[in-house]
Amino acid sequence: MNKSEPRISQEIAPDVFALAAELYAKENQCYSLSELMQAGAEVQIPPELIQQALQQLKAKQIQAEERKKKLKLILTSGIGGVALAFCGFGVYNTLANNFTLAKRPPEAKLEKAQIQPNRQMAFEPLPPPEAGETTFTGQVQQYLLNPEGKVDGVLLSNGLQVKFGPHMGDSLVAMIAPGVGVSVSGTPGVSTRFGQEVKAKSITNSQTNQTLVKQPPAVPPQPPLQSNYSNLSVEGTAQQWLVGHRGEINGVILSSGAQVKFPPHVGMQLLSLAKAGDKVQAEGFGTSNSYGQVLQATGLRVDGQSVSFDPPNPNLPPVNNLN
Repeated sequence: MNKSEPRISQEIAPDVFALAAELYAKENQCYSLSELMQAGAEVQIPPELIQQALQQLKAKQIQAEERKKKLKLILTSGIGGVALAFCGFGVYNTLANNFTLAKRPPEAKLEKAQIQPNRQMAFEPLPPPEAGETTFTGQVQQYLLNPEGKVDGVLLSNGLQVKFGPHMGDSLVAMIAPGVGVSVSGTPGVSTRFGQEVKAKSITNSQTNQTLVKQPPAVPPQPPLQSNYSNLSVEGTAQQWLVGHRGEINGVILSSGAQVKFPPHVGMQLLSLAKAGDKVQAEGFGTSNSYGQVLQATGLRVDGQSVSFDPPNPNLPPVNNLN
């Protein structure tokens, strides 16, 4: 024992160990996106919901920081702040929002090499039209896949994107093949220049007259297997931009056949720019099987320009122009 070393009293030694343990835990409580996906898979949480939750938490953090800035503006404005308060809450909100946007840190803005829409806006697409069940016809071009690699619909040569639940994928593949003419009955979504989604109620093979009718899952969906996912990167030219029921861009099919999925607020940045023939590079996690290759993107470049995956600013007005 070295008596020259400073001694720690018995009373505070437990507190030292407790604080040290807390500091160690804080330093090691961080996870990569892939680690979160793996943990979610073990408790039957789909990977796209993990990514959605992460984006919502980031948006809440941004809101909290902006509220702090507004409070600081009030506290430091002195007499001017009091006068501003009496001028009305609406006037204050306008000025405070402008202040917050003007002071946004550089890292919160898209770099010059990135796609920059006129302004980053909250995404609130048009509601789907009030349309009843409608019948469509066309020729099947290819199967559509979800991020797990399961068939959840077909793309027709006329741009219609016919969607079923992934639990019906095996039955759909057994009855419908690319190149076959079909008749589809279902609820149409918003029609855009990128295509239109149809939530199918039934689909009929025009050659065999066999009909597949939408059914609920017979058993609860099984959790995705961790072994099904791997880190992927793909590139090619855009053959077909994919849309959701509200007309939002949420994916793209490349010339290589790969299907790239991404959140609607990412597609929002491409509304006025996306077109067939765009050069697309994407990286993320996904799977490859006999039906094709699909990935959930965590990074995206279109014609050499990076697209931001940062959550939209909730304080900015929504945009409804999807055409």
